[in-house]
Amino acid sequence: AQVHRPNTLSLRLTTASLPTAMASPRSEPKNAEAAAATGSAEAMHDLEAAAMASPRSEPKNGEAAAAVGSAKAMHDLEAQKPPRTITGSTRASDESSSSDSSNDSYGASGGDTLDADESNGKAENASVSDPKTAAKRSWRIGRITCCLSCCSFAFILSILFVVFLRPREPEWEVQKLVIPPAALNNCIQAIMSPSGESVKVDIDAFVDFSNPNYIGAEADAGRFVVTWEGHELASVTTERGWAAARSHSQVTAHSTSIITPELGNLLMETLPGRNYLMQVHVKGELDATVKSLFGLKVKVGLDCVVDASVLLIMSDPDKLVTGHKCTYDVSL
Repeated sequence: AQVHRPNTLSLRLTTASLPTAMASPRSEPKNAEAAAATGSAEAMHDLEAAAMASPRSEPKNGEAAAAVGSAKAMHDLEAQKPPRTITGSTRASDESSSSDSSNDSYGASGGDTLDADESNGKAENASVSDPKTAAKRSWRIGRITCCLSCCSFAFILSILFVVFLRPREPEWEVQKLVIPPAALNNCIQAIMSPSGESVKVDIDAFVDFSNPNYIGAEADAGRFVVTWEGHELASVTTERGWAAARSHSQVTAHSTSIITPELGNLLMETLPGRNYLMQVHVKGELDATVKSLFGLKVKVGLDCVVDASVLLIMSDPDKLVTGHKCTYDVSL
């Protein structure tokens, strides 16, 4: 009877602790374990007290009682394990909830980013669709287009000026000299045997004029002066005419020479020593109108050095001029 008393006491203690643990399944695992440990400790203490009170009892029965008490205590601990399992599931649920919350936070942040991008896109679309922004953009595009057009137009004009409007020097050649017989006799007499009177000689010349330029011009009457070593030999006027672009035209010139006795004597002294070759200087200008350039009026200057053979005036007047070299000047 004494041997079985400790079992009853341990069962009571364990039974008393079990409802307490079962009554609070939601309590913390540490509290439940502490309560179970306290109950088992009290049961072991009671067993030790009973063993000391009855030394004559069988050791096997005491060990069995202790084993029964410890087994009961272990049973009580096993009974306390469900809250721990619940706690683990709670932790798992907490972890899942934390992961869900992290995912929710990430999704919320990603959603916020997407919402921000969408809002920016909407703002850009709104700015594009804004009439004021569209007007500014169209104004900028129009300004750029205008600048490009002006640059292109200036470039095209430069090409046109270089290729088409660049002045090119024309060429001319005397085709025919018309000298009346009386004027020819007077000229020969003034040079070979000058007298005390001045001699007037009128000569008409027909000149082939070549215009290599891409634009034509209407030439007014021109006035030129022919000099020889500083002495004036003749004055020349040209008739009005049209010089077509890149073509030939005929120019009529009228020359009037006045040979004074002093000039006749100088020619007679100089020409025989030069084989009757002389070099004269022709200089003058004329006005021209370029109709293709909105009626632009220009002045054309002429400065020529002309080689002549005086003896050919009697045998072949058309070949009197043997060569020439000219420079031209165009001004507004």
